[in-house]
Amino acid sequence: MLNAREKFQRAHGNINVKINKNEINRFYQSGSAKVFYPKSPQEIKELVLVNTAGGLTSGDNFFYNVEITNKSKIFVTTQTAERVYKGINDNAEIKITLSLDDTSKLFWIPQELILFNNCNLYRRIEVDLKSNSNFLLAETTIFGRTAMDEFLEKGFFKDNWKIYVNKKLIHAEALSLTGNIKDKLSSIACADNGVAICNIFISGQNFLSKEDYLIQTLKSSEMILSSHSKWNDKMLIRIVSKDAYELKLIKKKLILCLSDKNLPRVWNS
Repeated sequence: MLNAREKFQRAHGNINVKINKNEINRFYQSGSAKVFYPKSPQEIKELVLVNTAGGLTSGDNFFYNVEITNKSKIFVTTQTAERVYKGINDNAEIKITLSLDDTSKLFWIPQELILFNNCNLYRRIEVDLKSNSNFLLAETTIFGRTAMDEFLEKGFFKDNWKIYVNKKLIHAEALSLTGNIKDKLSSIACADNGVAICNIFISGQNFLSKEDYLIQTLKSSEMILSSHSKWNDKMLIRIVSKDAYELKLIKKKLILCLSDKNLPRVWNS
C-alpha cells in the first residue's frame, strides 16, 4: 500500500525548441522529456515529444516550450498516448508554452491523454500568436482505459488554456474534474456518459477558409456528439463520443482537411 507520507522518486522533464524555416534553431531537452525531429519528405514536418517515464503520476513535472517562425509548417505530436496514473500528494503538472509568427503553421496535435482512476493532474497551455498565424490545437481526453472496460470514476484533472494574439487574450478555456467524476460525466450537460472528448481551437484565415468542409465532416458521423462556434476569426469545436476510436477517426479527418491531406507519420508507427 502506498504511504502518503513517504517521498517517492519523481519524473521531471523540460523541452525548449525553436524551429526556423522548418529547421531546428534551438534544441534543449532534459530529464524524462525527449524530442525528435525526424527527416521527412512531407511539406509539414513533425516534432515528436516523448515521455520516457512511461506516464504521469503525482509530483511529476514537465515543461514544453515550442517556438515556430519564418514560414515553418509543423506538426507537434507525441509518440504515443500519455497516461495519467493513480497518484497521491502533489499534482502532476504539465506546462506548455507555444509561440507562432504570422508566416507559419502550427498543428498542436498530441495523441490522447488517458486518465486512470484517482489520477491527479494540473495542465496549463499558453499560446502566443500573431494576427495572421494559422494555428490548430486539438486535445483529446479519454476517461479510463476503455479498451479494457476500465472507466474513470474518481480523481482530479484541471486544465487551463490561454491563447493570445499580439499579446491580447482572445480565448480562455478551463476544465475542472474532481471527486466523483463518473457522476459528473454522466450528466447530459457534461458528457452524457461519453468516454472521450476532444476540444479543438482553430485560428488563421487559411484554416478558417475550410469551415464548410470541417462542418460536413462533423455531420458525417452518427457516433459522436459535436458542436462548433466561429467568431472573431477563431473557431472552437467540441466533440463527445461514447467510442474513443470513432472520435480519433473524426479528429484525423479534420486534420487531413486543414493539412492538405497530411498526418504525422509517427501516428502509423
